[in-house]
Amino acid sequence: MIKVLSLFLSFLITFNRLQAASSDIPAKRAFPIDEKINPCVSLYDYACTKVIESFELRADRKRHSFAFSDSAERILSFKKNYLLELIKNPSHDSLESEIRNFYLSCTNKETRAKEESVYIAEKLEKIAKISSKRDWFKLQAQRIHSGDPGFIHYYPVDNFDDPKKSDLVLATGYSFLPEKSYAENKELVTELELLIRNFFDSIHIDHATEKAKVVIGYELEHQRRRLFPAESRLAYSERSFISRTELLKKYSELNLKLFFKDVPKNIKIRVINRKSLPFLKSIAKIYTLEELKALQIFYELHSVLDFRYPDFYNKKFAFKQKFLGGKKMRSELSEECTEITMSKFGSEFDYLILPKMFPSFSSEKVAEMVDKIKKSILASLSKNTWLSPGAKKEAQKKIATAYMRLVAPAKYEDWKFLRVSEFNPESYLANIEKRNVISEAREFEYLKELKDIRSWEGVQPLQVNAFYEASYNQFTMLQGILQYPFYDQNNSEVENLAGIGMVVGHELGHGIDDQGAKYDSDGKLREWMTIKDLAKFKELTNSLVLQYSKAGMNGEYTLGENIGDLVGLTAAYDAAFNDKSLSGIELKKEQQKFFLSYARSYCEVQLPGVREYRLKSDPHSLGVARVNEVVKHFSGFQEAFGCKENDPMILPVEKRVHIW
Repeated sequence: MIKVLSLFLSFLITFNRLQAASSDIPAKRAFPIDEKINPCVSLYDYACTKVIESFELRADRKRHSFAFSDSAERILSFKKNYLLELIKNPSHDSLESEIRNFYLSCTNKETRAKEESVYIAEKLEKIAKISSKRDWFKLQAQRIHSGDPGFIHYYPVDNFDDPKKSDLVLATGYSFLPEKSYAENKELVTELELLIRNFFDSIHIDHATEKAKVVIGYELEHQRRRLFPAESRLAYSERSFISRTELLKKYSELNLKLFFKDVPKNIKIRVINRKSLPFLKSIAKIYTLEELKALQIFYELHSVLDFRYPDFYNKKFAFKQKFLGGKKMRSELSEECTEITMSKFGSEFDYLILPKMFPSFSSEKVAEMVDKIKKSILASLSKNTWLSPGAKKEAQKKIATAYMRLVAPAKYEDWKFLRVSEFNPESYLANIEKRNVISEAREFEYLKELKDIRSWEGVQPLQVNAFYEASYNQFTMLQGILQYPFYDQNNSEVENLAGIGMVVGHELGHGIDDQGAKYDSDGKLREWMTIKDLAKFKELTNSLVLQYSKAGMNGEYTLGENIGDLVGLTAAYDAAFNDKSLSGIELKKEQQKFFLSYARSYCEVQLPGVREYRLKSDPHSLGVARVNEVVKHFSGFQEAFGCKENDPMILPVEKRVHIW
């Protein structure tokens, strides 16, 4: 009781300082146009320059995409204040108690520092006791689904023929760099090796230099065998499997029999990166026991070093800021721990917060808008001239039968929370492990039972997001994204259609993008377009690849999202202007309002390193391309702003793409 009281007092002492860390986000941000810029040269600059110039990116932020980040910051601030209030006024509710205790354990620097020392000592002692490579791999296989990071990683994926079933993917577990091309930067590699050596020195491991060379050698070899994100995207929908018998025989060094004894025999094993298992096998054969232990110590413990090891933490923070687009300054602990608690108790936290933050939200208006967009896409498909009759019918069926999961679960039982447990307010790392074990146990159950594909399990309604799942033919629109400027119940319909209506169309558009079109209306991986259909689809989408590549994006990798933007904005535009009642100046004003509303949804500020990272690994184009490149395909944009044929924002009519 005394210790818990001391935690509470520490909050009172620092409360004012912590409060200052909250972002100053207006309820409705102004987006003034820059009249010195011609929208026919750059709609993005016309719509975004003023708001970007008026905004100062916080030192503890890497990026601010106004439509997304304003909403996310409001939710974060609300949750942060909710937790601070919960510390002052504890609750007997089981959900609030576990969240409160987890959060308390995160915010206590002193207990975390002590726990780090004990935690690392115990882990090192266990590793030291391993006496053979066979035992090392045996332990690795036993803990693949324990919730702990390991040499081998697994995850369940939806079965191609029955999405209620799951297949299993095995992959490389130990990895540090976020994308393989970073390993080509010689300066980065040199400094990463120094960082790894500092890690071993920090926890007093002998022969730190030699061990750092082992780890950096492994990391570079692993990165060479990784797929680029664009390759992974394509490989995900390939029917590439390996039988359990072949796997256990071909990769016997990995001792996977111990892992598979808990996996049902009917589970299919999918191969996404064909180089992963051969790479793991080569490491198993070549590396000595001591080298394997060096890998385990670094990859499983480097993220643990924090308040007890500030020198290493600061060096790693600086490394990420310099090379990987990391932020310039760490967030206040109150805010950092709010975000960690949100990540570990996502749906539980949202369940508690949502009715308090959005007490009188009208889901009916959202459902009406979603229905309008759905009908708009179907109307566009009905006019399609290049799809074969059978394929056209399947595309229409896919959109018509798409399951729409909107805003948040309607009933308590629909949330399907993870098992409630007790968490110690003074044991942060132990709490992390406990929550991971609970989460991982549920994940592993997906291999043993049929999934409820309409369930909200694991979904966080206050995420600023909407998404489409091809294997379920399911669209989800979350409460978190239903904020200004995407959506405002007081906005005009034209503005809401350009904002959230476009998002609906974008996500449904994924159902018939270059990857989503591989799945039928039942979510099964099945080719429903003819060879001629596919050739025309390739021709249409190739022009988008070239257009976005010319604009500085990775045209191949961002293709699916660019198709989504084009389909989404087309559906929203058609829904906004389908009654033909407006003309002349009135029509032009509404068109301008529409395109400006769309443009401000993607205004953004980011650090240079974040831009580089996103170009390498984000399937979405940067905001400037999401705005400028897509509106070039709309004659309505040209009409709205009176653009001339030779203006930069105008594509010749024959180069404009209308896919569906």
